[in-house]
Amino acid sequence: MPLNEAELEGFRQKLSCNFEQIDHVFEDCMVEASAYLSEQGIEDYLEGASLICMIGRGVEPVLDYLEEMPTVAHKLDEAALSLVSQTVWKISRSPNGNSIPAFLHTLPEASRRLGSFDLLERYIEVVLDFMERTSTSIHGNQNATIPSPSLIDLLERMPGLLHDLSLHGLSNWIDYGLRYYQDHPERQRDYFCLQSADSRAILQRERHGTLYADHDRKLDLSMRALWDREEMFVPYSSAFDELRKPMPYYDDRGMRVPDVYDDHNG
Repeated sequence: MPLNEAELEGFRQKLSCNFEQIDHVFEDCMVEASAYLSEQGIEDYLEGASLICMIGRGVEPVLDYLEEMPTVAHKLDEAALSLVSQTVWKISRSPNGNSIPAFLHTLPEASRRLGSFDLLERYIEVVLDFMERTSTSIHGNQNATIPSPSLIDLLERMPGLLHDLSLHGLSNWIDYGLRYYQDHPERQRDYFCLQSADSRAILQRERHGTLYADHDRKLDLSMRALWDREEMFVPYSSAFDELRKPMPYYDDRGMRVPDVYDDHNG
């Protein structure tokens, strides 16, 4: 639904960012945001974009956020707006600021494949942990830190990895690479670029089970066809909760189902 001039001007005043390029796409972004987000969601959206503008990395991260986040927040939860902007801020405070565009570019596919805000949180934890473990301090001086040699390599391959692996499988694949190559930058890059034989072998090992993301549309269509119901399926990962081992359940967000089903008894 088109916005009138007063509405558009009001939104623009709430975005603290003066790059001229934003004005070329702002109306389209706000039309989409107004269709997908609540009033509070729009406030959080503009606040998040303003925060990203403050990091001093130019217009590209701001444009990426403005263009991608309404859809991500609509699919997962509006809490993703603040989560992503705060994550960008954290990355910008590290020596890995040049990886921010690559991180933002992973979010559309991550939201599609992960399918829930909880798993997006876990995914971001995995990315930030990787960043910290591969960024090395000089002689233990935290103020003199060398950027991760392989963070951008990993992020550039993340859409394909999320297509092949569950979040637990992705975490296992990353942990293997860090266990053996954390102190070897060139071999680390080979691993996370999928150039080494062991990288491909471990990836194949972690590919198992039936991924929810490969069948979410079929489940949705089945619910509609058989029972005329539109249930919101919200995947979770049991791998990160070894004690409770959650089973499928309902909550206020919808029907919770595992992000991957493994075959039983062969």
